[in-house]
Order: sequence, then structure tokens, then C-alpha cells
Amino acid sequence: MPSKNEVSTIDQTTTAAAVYQGPVETGLEEMDAGDLIIPRMSITQPTTPDIDAANQGKFLVNITGDFQETMTAVLIKLSKSRILFPEKYKRDNEPLCRSHDFKVPANDIPGATPMAESCALLPLAKGEKKQKHACPYANWTADEKGKPVPPRCQETWNTLIVDLESYMPMFFSLKSAALKPLRKIVSAISMIARAKNVPMWSLKFDMALERVTNDSGTFYIPSFNGLAALEKDDAENMAAIRQQLAGVNISENDTEPEAPPEAGAAGKNSRDPEAF
Repeated sequence: MPSKNEVSTIDQTTTAAAVYQGPVETGLEEMDAGDLIIPRMSITQPTTPDIDAANQGKFLVNITGDFQETMTAVLIKLSKSRILFPEKYKRDNEPLCRSHDFKVPANDIPGATPMAESCALLPLAKGEKKQKHACPYANWTADEKGKPVPPRCQETWNTLIVDLESYMPMFFSLKSAALKPLRKIVSAISMIARAKNVPMWSLKFDMALERVTNDSGTFYIPSFNGLAALEKDDAENMAAIRQQLAGVNISENDTEPEAPPEAGAAGKNSRDPEAF
């Protein structure tokens, strides 16, 4: 087992099994991606409604109601989107605006009008270090004391992962502070996949949760480590699963607002922009 921060060296003969060899007969060949009800996984926070203290800081699968502290997973699909919810948090809030491709508003929310014509990044202005978005709701701002305020329209990474133990596919969307560790594991997967010329679904990684307390409050973010190649049988099976789920649209599965952190000792709402 690799150490916590180690990316495994992958043997080419092991990952060669990730090349799909042909259809596997399951008895469900008439079903396609549109027929499948795929579970959604989320992270339970101290402020998540109807969650007791013993189940805070765990992965929750909505369809089964199962809680898990850790998981070994495979990344099948990934997309980036943006979504804007009303400022006052309610679990059943509908989004005010969203973009499925990170570039233009979707214009698919009944009764809502897109907040801007474009969601894309603008060219870097003279004297500025960071690019800004065409939509003001997608940019970092500052409060009256000069402290950073995160964008109201949140960057969201939508993933479709498969639990390696149960082989269950799950939607898993991450935003805010959870994006930093996700970017790291996706970057590692990308580098290994390109270097070894293998698909990302031939690699597995371990998932756990880390408790964080800062000026924003107390909350949990995922940690990812133990990146390694799948064994031959698992690699072949994941290739078959990936083929069956190729038509699944994951960019529209970010419609649940994020619960705010539990209030910290200082009772502040400031956030560190480098953590997001």
C-alpha cells in the first residue's frame, strides 16, 4: 500500500488489461444509460439536516442511505460547471442560474433569467494577476473590511465514480474547499494516464474525509491518496462499466445547494481564496 502522499509507480503490463476486449454478457444488454438511476454521494456536514452527530463527516449514498468513512474508487467521467443559488441557504432551494460547460449560461431553469451573457474568463487585464469572469457573480470580491468573499456562482466539479468494492456508480459533485484536493488527484491521474497511455478508469484511489476548522467554521473535505493501477479483472470490468455509462450526462447533477459550515469559534464568515 503506498504511503499517504505517494503516487504509485504503475506497471505497464497491469494497465494493459484496461483495453476493453469485448462485451460482457450481463442479461441487461437492452438497458442503456438513460434507463439507469444512478445514486448520488454527498459529504455529511455538521449542518446537514437530519444527520446525527455519529454520522457527520461521512460519505452518504442517497438511494441506499448508507454511510461510509472510506472508499476505494475509480473515476469514470468528469465535468466542470457553475451554479448560483439564493444567498440564504435552504436545502430545497432551486438554482437562480447555472452553466453546464463553464462558458455560457444554460438557460434551462424554469422562470429564471441568466445573470449574464457569458460565464467565460476574460483576457487578463493590464496590471492584474488573475483573470476575471465575464459574469460578476463568478468573481471573488471583498467585504467592507477588505476580506475575500468567494463567488456566489460556485465552480463545481461533477464526477461519476465507481465504488471498487460494490461496483456501484455514483455522482459526486464537489465545490469550495473540496476542489483543492480533487484538483490534486485529478492532476495525478492525468499525468499517469498520459505517461502510461492508459484510460483514467484503469486507475484506483482511496477516499477519506478530513475535518477542517477555520474562520468559516467546521466542515469536512475529502482527501485522496493511494493512486494505483487496477488488477486485471477489475480493469476489464471498469472498461465495460465505462462503456455502459458513456452516455450519462453528469453536467446537470449539481442541483443541490451546499450546506454552510458550522459556525466557528470566532463566528466569522471569511474564507481563504487559496483554499478554494
